[in-house]
Amino acid sequence: MKRDSGFTLAEVMVVISIIAVLSAIAIPSFISWLPNYRLSSGARDVLSAIELARLTAVRENASVAVSFTPGSAAYQLWVDNGEGGGAANDCSQNGTERILRNGQMPYSIAMSSAVFGAASSFRFNGMGLPLQTDGSPGGGSVVLTNSKGKTRTITLSSGGNARIQ
Repeated sequence: MKRDSGFTLAEVMVVISIIAVLSAIAIPSFISWLPNYRLSSGARDVLSAIELARLTAVRENASVAVSFTPGSAAYQLWVDNGEGGGAANDCSQNGTERILRNGQMPYSIAMSSAVFGAASSFRFNGMGLPLQTDGSPGGGSVVLTNSKGKTRTITLSSGGNARIQ
């Protein structure tokens, strides 16, 4: 008896056709879903950075600053204690103040605004309360926008609680 093994050309062509049809249906849905996923991911990154800054400030009983750069969609967290010749509590990373995190928004996500009083930075005191650059209490917000124009706002209350809207 002769044993034939393998697939016929017709069977292979049917399988390739099925894969092509399924791909034609799935890929556009995936492409339209991706910008919203990146926006949510960026918002969660900013929220976790704010929470990290607050927790570090309370744990170390130190001032921890957070600065946003809307033009480059970047942010930075550091212990604002004046180490290495820097000025303490000035919301400016100088001297050898320890950097906790540098962050960048995902591809195609813009940081539309970052407003904390009159600046784009703030700091947490040792009790976990946000202070504006002039030392007055208060919160603020960061607005992220994706390539489709959809936005997410990360709001920081004057009590130090942050949330995504």
